[in-house]
Amino acid sequence: MCKTLMIDDNPIEHLIMQKLFDHYEVFEDTAHTLDGSTIISFLEENHQDLSVLPDVIFLDLHMPYSGWQFLTDLEHLMPSLHKQPDVFIVSSSIDYRDKQRANEFSAVKGFISKPLPKQKLDEIVGIYLPNKIMAN
Repeated sequence: MCKTLMIDDNPIEHLIMQKLFDHYEVFEDTAHTLDGSTIISFLEENHQDLSVLPDVIFLDLHMPYSGWQFLTDLEHLMPSLHKQPDVFIVSSSIDYRDKQRANEFSAVKGFISKPLPKQKLDEIVGIYLPNKIMAN
């Protein structure tokens, strides 16, 4: 099973993503939070517990505790994490500089424009749930 986490300060975005996951029956173990700082604290406290560490994090950039700050803090934590999560930026930003900056973080595996397109979800599912076939 793939543990996923969504960090976005907009509850509507959480609802949209969860509806997508439910519709396609993927990422059944997804947690949601509005604040990335609580996740940094959680990761610090649980850095050795493989059963609770996420495999994939979907991260918004523009929040009160910014996605950039989350990524910076995560980079510092990565050496101590017994399971290192992959991060997919899910953002409404169309600024190419955001995409360039995101590539500077080793945990970032992709930059996705909101809303998450089915084709991109297919690609991610193929990586983390290779035996899962998504229906239309």
